[in-house]
Amino acid sequence: MLPAHNWAAVYLVDVKDVALLHVASVLDPEVENARLQAWGHNSSWNAVLASLRRIRPEKEFIADRPDTQYLTVTTDETEVLGLLKKWGGQSGWRSLDETVEDGLKFVE
Repeated sequence: MLPAHNWAAVYLVDVKDVALLHVASVLDPEVENARLQAWGHNSSWNAVLASLRRIRPEKEFIADRPDTQYLTVTTDETEVLGLLKKWGGQSGWRSLDETVEDGLKFVE
């Protein structure tokens, strides 16, 4: 477990994108024995805070973290982005703002 003061870098992917990839992987005849990597957006908790501030400007949130980091690892997303386009008509991952706004519906 990370100490409370360490705000590690994260990859954020919307659950709707993950669900779409699961369905596509089962139904698409071109996907066979594939290991699909659903990484989404290389992000930070400060980006989540910025999104919260845009979506709920009337609310007050904690200050940005001074120790923001980003991960430097990557993967080839060609196949998964192609599946999102083919099966969902999406040009990429759902945005962080969409993900945060959808999540807020369950806590307010």
